[in-house]
Amino acid sequence: MSEIKNNIVLFPGILNKKLEQIEKELLITQNEINKIMNSDRWDIAPLNDNHIEQLACYGDIMSFNNSTARRLISCLATELGKQKQINLDKKYE
Repeated sequence: MSEIKNNIVLFPGILNKKLEQIEKELLITQNEINKIMNSDRWDIAPLNDNHIEQLACYGDIMSFNNSTARRLISCLATELGKQKQINLDKKYE
């Protein structure tokens, strides 16, 4: 039986190079985020655009330990708050 993963149909015994590349990129991103969030300066360490894009697309299948996940949520919420404030400031200029 085939399995569907992100609109990619997997057939038993057949290697899918595109899926392998995506999984490799996700693992790299996950490891980079873990490293950033476990550093002493996690609260000011920047996530790059690739990290944000990968989280947006595949965050539901990524796996982080509790500490990393809490810190990541905190960083993302802080950035959202900053963007909201910037948008409000622009609105009232």
